[in-house]
Amino acid sequence: MKARARRARAAGWLVLVVGALAVAPTAARAQGEQGAPAGAQPAPAVAQPAPASAEAAQASREADAAFARGKELYRLGKLDAAYEQYRTAWSLKQSYDIAANLANAELQRGMKVEAAEHLAFCLRSFPATGNAAQHEQVRAQFRAVRKEVGSIVVKANLDGAEVSFNGTAVGRTPFRHEVFVKPGTVAVEARLAGHEPARLTLEIPAGEVNTADLILLPPRAAERPAPPAPAPPRAEAPAPGPREGADTVGPRPEVLIAGGAVAGAGVIAGVILTALAVGRDGDADEQRDALVREGGPAACAVDSPRCAGLRDALEGAADLKNAALWTFVGAGAVGLATGAYALWGGGAPRQGVAAARAVTAAPVVTAGGGALLIRGTW
Repeated sequence: MKARARRARAAGWLVLVVGALAVAPTAARAQGEQGAPAGAQPAPAVAQPAPASAEAAQASREADAAFARGKELYRLGKLDAAYEQYRTAWSLKQSYDIAANLANAELQRGMKVEAAEHLAFCLRSFPATGNAAQHEQVRAQFRAVRKEVGSIVVKANLDGAEVSFNGTAVGRTPFRHEVFVKPGTVAVEARLAGHEPARLTLEIPAGEVNTADLILLPPRAAERPAPPAPAPPRAEAPAPGPREGADTVGPRPEVLIAGGAVAGAGVIAGVILTALAVGRDGDADEQRDALVREGGPAACAVDSPRCAGLRDALEGAADLKNAALWTFVGAGAVGLATGAYALWGGGAPRQGVAAARAVTAAPVVTAGGGALLIRGTW
């Protein structure tokens, strides 16, 4: 019962909606008639804009007229005038027959690149029901002229980029067909707002198809905003002067420590060098005794490798003795200077232990000798 009641209510609503839709147009017309003043004429229909096809039809008629004039001028042998009429017709309408006649005139004028473009268009748009002989004639012309020109297939990673050959614009990406060019060097460039231009140079031989792969990249890193300028250097506070009552008289302990360290290191280095010199002398004595036993006192009258080794040992021992001597001399001088400073030096405020760290001493011992290296500030 409830289901039948719901269906009955739905049917009732449907009848009401259909009735309202049927009555609404009639009521509107009646209201319009009652609202119109007596004797008023019906409002004229609003003028509609002319369809775009009308302009296209007019352009087509003008193109046909220019095409007909071009054929007549060509028949009369007026090639230049016929070419101008064909160009006018082509600018108004692109059709296969206009393209074929324009290409024929361009071939006779030596315009091979333009002729190749128009012959290729003619072959692409030639109707299936067209004259087979004419189609074959166009194909023969295209094969002949293509051997004398080159072509470029343009590819790019972005659409809408303006492409130019040797500075002359040829269109925007993407390109559906190859572009014909004169054989030789062709500078290809693609530009798109917000991207770096893509450039490449191609060597185009006659009769061959080349590909130009153009990659447009985002702006260079150099165009990014510059980093902020560094903050100005802070003014350094002046070094504090010596306080009242500070120890400003007497030798500086760090200098005394550094001098004592250098003198001690010199003595140690001298001892090491002396020991090396004694060892080298011992080696030389053993070599000399061996040579005397085997060859007598004149064993080295004739030069030999063993005699050369003996000389090297003697020279090395002498170098070590000299190094030891001068190391002791240097250590003594540093010791004397340190002692004199301890007795009479002073007058400067203490500045820490930087001076002690600025003075270094190290012995240098090699196979041929040795020395004491002192580096620092006094």
